[in-house]
Amino acid sequence: MSGYTGKILFVDLTQEKIVERDTVKYMEFLGGRGIATKIIYEFGSDTLVFMTGPLTGFISSGSRMDVVSFRNMLVGSNVGGEFPTFLKFAGYDGIVLIGRSEKPAILQIDDDGVSLESVEDLWGKDAFETIDLLTHGQRDIKVAAIGRGGEKGIKTAGIMFSHRNLASRGGLGAIMGSKNLKAIVVHTTNGLEPYNPPELMKVITDIQRSITKSGEFMRFKDWHVNFVPTILKLKMPYFGDYERTWEEAEEAAMNAKEFFEKHTSKRASCFSCPLRCWAIVNYEGEYPINLCQGTFPAITFTLKVKDPELAWKIYLKMQKEGLDIMSTVAVIAYASHLGKVKLGSEEILDFIDKIVNRVGEGDIFAEGIKKAEEHFGVPAVYVKGGMESWSSDIRPFVGSALISTVADSEGVNRALYGFPEFYYYIKKEQAEKMARMFVGEKNAAYPWDYSDAKVKFAVMWENMHIIADSLGVCVIALLTTPLELWCRAYYAITGNRITPSDLIHYAEKIRTLERVVNIEYGGVKDEISPRLFKGEVGLDREKLERMKKKYYELRGWNENGIPMSETLERYDLR
Repeated sequence: MSGYTGKILFVDLTQEKIVERDTVKYMEFLGGRGIATKIIYEFGSDTLVFMTGPLTGFISSGSRMDVVSFRNMLVGSNVGGEFPTFLKFAGYDGIVLIGRSEKPAILQIDDDGVSLESVEDLWGKDAFETIDLLTHGQRDIKVAAIGRGGEKGIKTAGIMFSHRNLASRGGLGAIMGSKNLKAIVVHTTNGLEPYNPPELMKVITDIQRSITKSGEFMRFKDWHVNFVPTILKLKMPYFGDYERTWEEAEEAAMNAKEFFEKHTSKRASCFSCPLRCWAIVNYEGEYPINLCQGTFPAITFTLKVKDPELAWKIYLKMQKEGLDIMSTVAVIAYASHLGKVKLGSEEILDFIDKIVNRVGEGDIFAEGIKKAEEHFGVPAVYVKGGMESWSSDIRPFVGSALISTVADSEGVNRALYGFPEFYYYIKKEQAEKMARMFVGEKNAAYPWDYSDAKVKFAVMWENMHIIADSLGVCVIALLTTPLELWCRAYYAITGNRITPSDLIHYAEKIRTLERVVNIEYGGVKDEISPRLFKGEVGLDREKLERMKKKYYELRGWNENGIPMSETLERYDLR
């Protein structure tokens, strides 16, 4: 079974029972996000799934894996780096965790087998310390670990993968911590064998050529230095939930640019990826740290940190504690609105400690922004399910607001990355070109557009993300490359023919299954914070509701957002 290893590891932590199940029965959901969602549906809401895709480990930018679980609704995050590829090298398409270990444990996977080991001495270590202690500096050992945030059940905690990638959305680290599992360790010397190596080499060349000729590839060339000023030009909603302007924003952006010009040592990428969208930052004797460019601007602008050295300390602290930066920043911004912490100051570092250690009111904020709103009675900003918004404030971007309303994964950014309305203000012609290419109408790229074309654009953009997440490839690479090339890659790797239409069908099937899971296990309504409809930049509730109904229609769901019988039959989900 080329492409797939053919085995999924099922671990019952309560019973300390480890079994292997055949991947074949799940292949109708393609891989990654699709198979993970199916397993959640089959085994229940207590399940935590790590799932690679059929292209993981084989192809340019094929370094991805989906991590999916359930809280009050599905939560999911797509991660890269090297761990996903090494998991497949070890012989497993994925890992499924159920139950809870009696004592703090790690799951050890190596060429000799799989075991659960007690590691009470690691409990209380931050994520970086844990990874360092488990890898012993060996490059062929890969680790997924939680920090203290996950141990304490902080609802903004994620799972750290080897110092760089964080499966962060929806509190996945808290879910892993609730299972008393500190880390998963993979150590292998094995590899993978595709169905048709010569054809694979040809398609790899074509995909790399497509990626390296794309605007995204050129953008990342100096992105690590210029990304903070660029975000400012994009008019991204990073100025916080409670203030629309910040007079010192431009100065802060230039300070950040100078900081990264001085302290960036080189660029880096995930396994086999030519994009090199990561920066390696070396500051004040710390060992070099990978910088995620998408999150640092949130610290700069939302928390109004003009001093880039302080912003870096905040970034590094959240990474070490294993906290989702976007969600934690939103929580801190809300706390500042209540007068609990002063933005732009060292108080932010102390406040993070209060959250992680659940000290005083930090215990309230550790439960996330929706719970804090319920406690303090002051309106906060959040998206469906009470999730902190990816960019803190979605009001300036109508497509983002729609997706954030109807999403069935608390990681709403899983459908939003690269949505052309986000870069409209600096690349108008390119945004309009993408809108015409996808839906035939350039107005679908306008941030303020409430048209049916925008709804169709949002549906198609969701589909692209689901395809990437399920194949096991980076969505940036997928969006720069025709689907026909990924179909060729799928054939060269697995020996099975597939068409772009097939990929769209898979995406629509998986998206519908996500809705079915949430209806059965959660029942969370398609609603966002009422505060988002207020103020001079507030969303138009009536127009957004009309967009929501159109979205349901395009998905084959009824007016209440429930998949219709014929839709379930079309995707064999009855």
